[in-house]
Amino acid sequence: MRRMAASILILVSCILSVGSAYAARPDTRSMTCAQAQDFVRCHGAVVMTTGPHTFQRFVSQQRYCDRWQQLFPERAPTRDNSQCVVGYRCDEPLFTPFFD
Repeated sequence: MRRMAASILILVSCILSVGSAYAARPDTRSMTCAQAQDFVRCHGAVVMTTGPHTFQRFVSQQRYCDRWQQLFPERAPTRDNSQCVVGYRCDEPLFTPFFD
């Protein structure tokens, strides 16, 4: 029952955030850490403003990256946390694995 309630809460927050997503690029600095994380989780992959002249693409899962890329935690300033892990970034690994 709790799992269903949590799913409903996430669904409602996704629906409510869709209206604001069309107005402008979302700004992490105007959200709490939890709100920014939920926004990324709901949309899967999103570009968000992180500063006066900066922006970043955040993803929630590996499926939003290319096959050869890996997920790396990505931080951004939020209203309540200057180093909030908002989501992940897709990046190429430093070393490629060696397979026989």
